Amino acid sequence: LIVSLIGYYFLYMRKRLQNRLNLEQVLEINQKVFSASLAGLQGQDDAEALLREENTLKEIPQRIVDEAFGAVDELLTIDRMGIAVYNEASQRLEYASRPSQEMPEMVQQSFNSGEFFTDRNLLAIPLKVEAGGEHQCVGVLYLERREGGEQETDRLLFELVARYVAIVVFNAVVKLATKYRDIESAHEETRRASWEDSMLHVQNMVLDNCLSTIKHETIYYPNRIKQIVGRLNAQNLSEKEECEAVDMMTELIEYYKGIFTILSSCASRQLEEVTFRRTVILVQELFDAAGKYFKKVMKNRVEKIELKMEPMEAKVIGDMNQLRFLLENLIDEALTIRQNGVLCLQARTDDEYVRFLFTDTRREKSVEELNQLFYPNLARMISGEKGELQGTEYLVCKQIIRDHDEFAGRRGCRINAEPATEGGFTVYFTVPRR
Repeated sequence: LIVSLIGYYFLYMRKRLQNRLNLEQVLEINQKVFSASLAGLQGQDDAEALLREENTLKEIPQRIVDEAFGAVDELLTIDRMGIAVYNEASQRLEYASRPSQEMPEMVQQSFNSGEFFTDRNLLAIPLKVEAGGEHQCVGVLYLERREGGEQETDRLLFELVARYVAIVVFNAVVKLATKYRDIESAHEETRRASWEDSMLHVQNMVLDNCLSTIKHETIYYPNRIKQIVGRLNAQNLSEKEECEAVDMMTELIEYYKGIFTILSSCASRQLEEVTFRRTVILVQELFDAAGKYFKKVMKNRVEKIELKMEPMEAKVIGDMNQLRFLLENLIDEALTIRQNGVLCLQARTDDEYVRFLFTDTRREKSVEELNQLFYPNLARMISGEKGELQGTEYLVCKQIIRDHDEFAGRRGCRINAEPATEGGFTVYFTVPRR
């Protein structure tokens, strides 16, 4: 009977007790992970949270590792534990471990492939959660096991721990980072709206003064012209006197037109800083607008010029009207050359920016010519067929990118030109990526 009881214990009860203890240990690990994710976040208002955003997002994974290391060691007998969390802002994995070490290559491979990786005693499992009806990988859980401590149920227990860690990391790190960015974006929008409101108030006052100045400075000329016309109609003047009156009237008209133009341009410049309207724009929308404009201007032309476009799935921050005008200017400048060929418009990711590339394969320009492309050049600026000034397109593009660099919310917007690798030359510019 005693032998039967001992055999029953080893065959059945011991297994059940071990499973129960393992389950309790998993629950203890989950509790420690959850507690570690909450520590340090309570009692912070939005301003304090924003100031500690980067530190907090790095501290949470390290705190989880430190708090859960002992419990995981009791369950799976490990020498090292690490958590890598994907940072959307920097687009890379942030790694925390105990004991501290550099992120192993296996962790990056597991994140890229989304699969469980094992190499002897090294284990890496992607942290996946279901969000918005699809599975999202938010990081990787990494363990270094001790030799000789493997059991049949270890992988199942490891996956159970990884699932809960994935949920905690998603809610405590990923969602928190999104919240921080939303709060920061809201604060930026509030400050920008307040600044624009104050600026608009000041500019309205300045514009009112400008209009008053235009009125007082130019009121003499229409009256004087009216007097001359009345004199010509009412009096019988000699031919010489009539010619002198007409010449005087012509001179007054020209002078009046010049004064009015100068004062009007000065008044319009007062509003330049508040005319920038920052929005989130799809790259595809800009390409669609460029394609429609190209078809419009090519409607009555005989040249065979093709516009190839390679857009991308991305969003940029900027003024929709200005960016469309920029692309239209690039197309207009290219179409001043009546020559068959291909134009290319592309978009590429460039860190925190989107780089737009406009390539004209029909023309070759030296590096010296490209370096002077965005500076005034009287030899390039000529009168067009309809009286408009040609050769200023690149200057307009440069000013638009300058405005985006100042008002789009992120410094670093640039425009430049370089020889194309497959012939021709490329004009490229960068705007902030959303």
